[in-house]
Amino acid sequence: MDRDRAFAAILLDGKIAMVRVDEKDRSYWTLPGGGVEEGESREEAAVREAMEETNLKIKIVRFLFQGKYAAGTEYCYLAEPTKGGQHIQLGHDPELEVNEQVLKQAEWIPIGDLKDDLHVTRVIKALSQEEIEKYKIDLQGCLDL
Repeated sequence: MDRDRAFAAILLDGKIAMVRVDEKDRSYWTLPGGGVEEGESREEAAVREAMEETNLKIKIVRFLFQGKYAAGTEYCYLAEPTKGGQHIQLGHDPELEVNEQVLKQAEWIPIGDLKDDLHVTRVIKALSQEEIEKYKIDLQGCLDL
């Protein structure tokens, strides 16, 4: 069964909010996001998932891109923290028990440090010049994008 997934590229001062996932056989950084629940919009899912995983209150700026993933279609939204809500703190996945949690870290990471990340690369490519300036994105080291 296909399940839509929504996630947020939350930008602030040249950094992007990321969460580290530790699974049995791999560990990786990813944008906060997850499955769209019945009755909620993709935008609402991205906002909810950001709160659950990073404790950031965000507002969606606009849709960035969509793509396929193992269980269906994923949708990425440009977002920014609401005023005064820039303190990132690891949250949890409410669908998992305490001893099953795979979210291990939440951080603001400089975008240039993530130039090889598939989703972050797509985010950078989708940004307008005005957005690059607004969010203070340094494209040094990202010139091959």
